[in-house]
Amino acid sequence: MNKIAYILTLTILLGLTGCDSFLEVRPDGNFTEDKLWEDPTYAEGVLMNAYDAIPQFYTNFSSDFLDCATDNAVTNNYGSALVRIASGGWNAASNPIDMWSSAYDQIRYINLFLENGLDVEYYDYDEIRNEKKQKRLKGEAYFLRAWYQWELLRRYAGPVEGGQIMGFPIITNVIDVDDVPQLSRNTYQECVRQIEVDCDSAINNLPEAYTGNDLELGSNHIGRATSIAARSLKSRVFLYAASPLFSNAANELQNWEQAARMADEVINVIGSLPSINSGFYNDPNSPEIIMRRYTTGRSPESANYPPSYYGNGRTNPSQELVDAFPMVNGYPIDDVANSGYDSNFPYANRDPRFYNTILYNDADFNGDSIVVTPGGKDSESVSVGKATRTGYYLRKWMSDDVNLTPGESSSDDHYFALFRKVEFYLNYAEAANEAWGPDQDPLGLGLTAEDALRAVRQRAGIFQPDNYLNSVVAQGKDAFRELVHNERNLELCFENHRFFDIRRWNVAMEVLNRDVTGVDVVMNEDGSYEYTPKLVEKRNYQDYMYYGPLPFGEIVKSENLEQNKGW
Repeated sequence: MNKIAYILTLTILLGLTGCDSFLEVRPDGNFTEDKLWEDPTYAEGVLMNAYDAIPQFYTNFSSDFLDCATDNAVTNNYGSALVRIASGGWNAASNPIDMWSSAYDQIRYINLFLENGLDVEYYDYDEIRNEKKQKRLKGEAYFLRAWYQWELLRRYAGPVEGGQIMGFPIITNVIDVDDVPQLSRNTYQECVRQIEVDCDSAINNLPEAYTGNDLELGSNHIGRATSIAARSLKSRVFLYAASPLFSNAANELQNWEQAARMADEVINVIGSLPSINSGFYNDPNSPEIIMRRYTTGRSPESANYPPSYYGNGRTNPSQELVDAFPMVNGYPIDDVANSGYDSNFPYANRDPRFYNTILYNDADFNGDSIVVTPGGKDSESVSVGKATRTGYYLRKWMSDDVNLTPGESSSDDHYFALFRKVEFYLNYAEAANEAWGPDQDPLGLGLTAEDALRAVRQRAGIFQPDNYLNSVVAQGKDAFRELVHNERNLELCFENHRFFDIRRWNVAMEVLNRDVTGVDVVMNEDGSYEYTPKLVEKRNYQDYMYYGPLPFGEIVKSENLEQNKGW
C-alpha cells in the first residue's frame, strides 16, 4: 500500500466511502497516501469516519427498533426485516442485524490511522496543543476500535461444531485484502481481552469529560470518546462475558465478580443517578448520557406518532411490556393484594416510567387524547396501515415539541446514547447478585446489588420505602435476578438491548418465543372501557438462534472462517 489514493471530498471528513472488499480503500487517482498524512484535516478525517458510522438513532435495524423482534413490541410495517427475523426467516444470507463488512471497514480505517495519523503535525506552531491532540486522537482511535470489535462480538459470537465459543477475527493492523481469506476466528475470550486492551489504551489517553475552553479538551468536543465511555464499554463487555450464554461454568464466580468490579469503576466516576423526566429523551446534553450522537429532525415522530397526529404509528408496544411495569408502589400488577391493581382501570397508578414509555387509550398526548376504540381517530378501522396492532403506541423518544401538522411542522433534537448512566447501576445489580447475592459486598466495594437497584427504582419514582424490593431481597438470589431482568427491560426498552439480553441470559426457548399480545378496547354505554386480550404476532426462533450467523458470503469466500453451529 505505497500509493493508495483517497477521495478528496467532504466524504472524507464526515464518512469515507464504504468498501466492497474486506476494508480495502478505494482509489480515485486524485490524492496519494503520502499527501493524505501531510494534511492534518484529511488525516483526522480518516478517524472521523468511524464516528460517522455510529447510528444517529435507535431505529437502525430495517428502520425499526430491534425490540420489534422481541416480546416488547411489533411493527405495523409487515415488510420489515424484523418481522421476518422474528417469524423464523432469520438466516445467514439475509440478516437484518448484520454489520460484518461495515464494522471491518471502520476497523481498517482506525488501524490505518493508528499506523499513520499519530505522527501528523496537527499544529506545527504549538507543540503543547499538538501533543494534546495527538494523545486525544490516539485514545479516540482505540476506543472506536474497541466499539466496532464489540459490535462484532455481540452479533457473531457463538459455538462452532466442536462446541467452543468463538468470536471474530481480530485485526489490529492494516492488512492486504488478499490476506483476508486466510483469517480465522479468535476465541470469545481472546476477543474480550483485545477489547479490554483497547479500552485501557483509550482510558490512558482520554479525559473523563470535555469541559471548559481548552481547544483540545474543552466542551467543544462533547460527543467524542472519553475515558468514562471506555470504562462503560468494558463494563458492558464483561457483563456479557459473565452471562450464562457465554461464560464457562468453572469460572462463573470469577466472571461475575469481574463484571461487578467493572460496573463499580463506572459508578465511582459517574456518581449518583441524576433526576430525569420524559424530556431527557430529547436532550442530547442530559446529565444521564455518558456518550451520544444526536441529530435534529422529526423522523422518529413521523414514523411513530399515532395517525391522528400525522404519524405512521409504526412501533407498537406489547401487552407483555405494559404488564411488566409495576404499580407506583413498586408491586407487580399480578400481586393484586399489595399492588392495588384494578383491571377495570389498568393504566391508573402505574410506575411513572410507564407513562414516559407507552401511549394507551385515553392517554393525554400533545393536548389531545389517544383513541383506539373502534372508529376512534387512532384505531385500525380509521387508519389502516398506520394504526397500532397492539392497542398501544410508543411514547418514549417522542418529542412534545414536534408538530407534523401540514403547514405547521417543527423539529427537535434526538440522540443515540452509546451509554446511559442507569445501565451501569443495572450492570452492577445483576453482576453483584450473581456473584454474592442481593445484600452482600464481600469485596468492600461500598455497594450491594440491592443498593444499586434501589437507586434505579427510587430515581424512577417508585414510592418509598420500597417494600416490594425489600421482600424480593429477603427471597434471595433467584427472585432478585428476575427483578433485575425486569428493571433492565423497563429502563432500557427501545434502546436495542432486549434482543441481546434475553439471549445472553440463556432464557428458556418458550420465553424467547413468547407470543406478542395486545388489547382491543371498547367503550361501554356508561363511558367505561372493556379490555379484551388478543394475539398479535407469534415468534418462531430455533434453538441455534440464541447466537447469530456469520454472513454467508464471508463463509463462502474464506475456507478458515467457521460458521456458528446450526447456521
